[in-house]
Amino acid sequence: MTASRRAALTVIAVAALAAGVLAHLSAGHTSATFDEIILVSGGLRGVTEGRWDMVTDQPPLMMYAYGVAAAAAGPVRPSEDREWLFDDRWDYARALHFGLGNDATELLAGPRLVGTLIAVMLVAAVGAYAWWIAGPFAGGLAALLTALTPDVLAHGGIAYNDLPLALAFLLAVWALDVAVRVPTPRRAALAGLAVTCAFGVKMSALALVPVAALVVAGGVWLRRRDPGWLRGLGVSLSVGAVALYASFVVLYRGDPTLTLFRFNFWRTVLHASGGHEAPAFLLGETSASGWWYYYPVAFFLKTPAAFQVMLVLGAAGLIAAWVARGRNLESLLEWRGRGALLGALVFGAFLVRSDLNAGFRYALPMMPLLAVLAAVGVIRLWRRSARPLRGLLMGLLALQAWSVLSVYPHFLAYSSVWAGGRDTAYRALVDSNLDWGQGLHELKDFMEDEGVSSVRLSYFGSAVPDAYGIEYVALPSFFRLDHERTAGAEASPRFTVISATNLQGLYLQGRDPFASYRAREPFRVIGHSLFVYDEEGG
Repeated sequence: MTASRRAALTVIAVAALAAGVLAHLSAGHTSATFDEIILVSGGLRGVTEGRWDMVTDQPPLMMYAYGVAAAAAGPVRPSEDREWLFDDRWDYARALHFGLGNDATELLAGPRLVGTLIAVMLVAAVGAYAWWIAGPFAGGLAALLTALTPDVLAHGGIAYNDLPLALAFLLAVWALDVAVRVPTPRRAALAGLAVTCAFGVKMSALALVPVAALVVAGGVWLRRRDPGWLRGLGVSLSVGAVALYASFVVLYRGDPTLTLFRFNFWRTVLHASGGHEAPAFLLGETSASGWWYYYPVAFFLKTPAAFQVMLVLGAAGLIAAWVARGRNLESLLEWRGRGALLGALVFGAFLVRSDLNAGFRYALPMMPLLAVLAAVGVIRLWRRSARPLRGLLMGLLALQAWSVLSVYPHFLAYSSVWAGGRDTAYRALVDSNLDWGQGLHELKDFMEDEGVSSVRLSYFGSAVPDAYGIEYVALPSFFRLDHERTAGAEASPRFTVISATNLQGLYLQGRDPFASYRAREPFRVIGHSLFVYDEEGG
């Protein structure tokens, strides 16, 4: 092995390990986030009771993984004496995690470790994919860019399906491209399995359908005069279709009609076209149907400015390479990066068309592909550039690292310089962009530091605050808090604590009860998402 290959392997391994360590450490500061308790509880119930009829709005693959991990903690489970239906899933999840004497942190530890391992695998897979496209240096750089993506570190510390989809989507795009370049039954079967895994994680994998069609169409155009290749493609497509169907049947526990898959599919289509129950929020404005430009704007607000510049430079390098190859369609279709380009463009188009404007996490599958493209293009510039440009590229990478690591451990609440300040980013974005119920551990730490026994609390999340030792007087919240006033709460606590999403009045049945607080200077902002106001000090 050459020195350059050894160096690239070292960089990829270090980047993957560092991402895992940072994600795992940040999870220790993160209380149960909004949606993760649903997948964990649905998976645990399925694994232990054989009942998969409650959480029917998500595919099962991550529920299998999280359910097995949660079962290892041996938690007390809600009774099966009653029928738990789809509308009861939140009650079941909250009872499991917070209402039966289980330690919520311990129960989530195993599933969150699965999420951390997925983050490690994602960084390694991105490095391998970029290496396959443009060599070892591109692989190392792509791995670093992915490991320094805030949402990768944030979602690597929780047990949900956005980051697993990013991994599955990238692997499926790569497998489809390889299977079309040199079609064989084995490669087609692997591609079918990869596509099934992506759909088994989240229905946003629907973007793979046009990606696959475009990859096949491009291959046919290139090899249209090669009858042997066309025959091989026909056989491979047949094998791939059989593998796809068979793996779907296995995924859905032997149901040949795929009833639950079809239910998942249509529910996702309706959800993506109908948005959330509350208006979407962007840059201080609300909209009942969202905006086509929500995700492009969120991209600028939720990714480091240095990465954005790197992406522009990478695009310039890719265009320059295409021009050097003759600026023709054939050279583009033969390029090994075509799958990454198509995957990013198609998934981006899906986002622009979606009315579900609730969080940049929905764009996570696009981010590793952008890291691959940026790395491939930047490496071309590096090989052909003078020292000043190389210095700029190294400086951008260092700046991205500083921007991301300086927000530790609050990766979920990361915002770029364009947001105007991390403690004021709630004026531009809320919901899972920065406020997903993650701050209860640090709220408890704040109360101990200030020597207060209770607070007035408006919380945006699915967790139960008193399960984290927080005594409170209840204010309007998304889920109505279990007590108007907990047993240990003072009648008039000194501090009022309001989640950023509630501070903007979203999800509160059309009310805006905290509008006056937006004009006040907070005493402190905990984790960039919980706003603390001193009722005694003004």
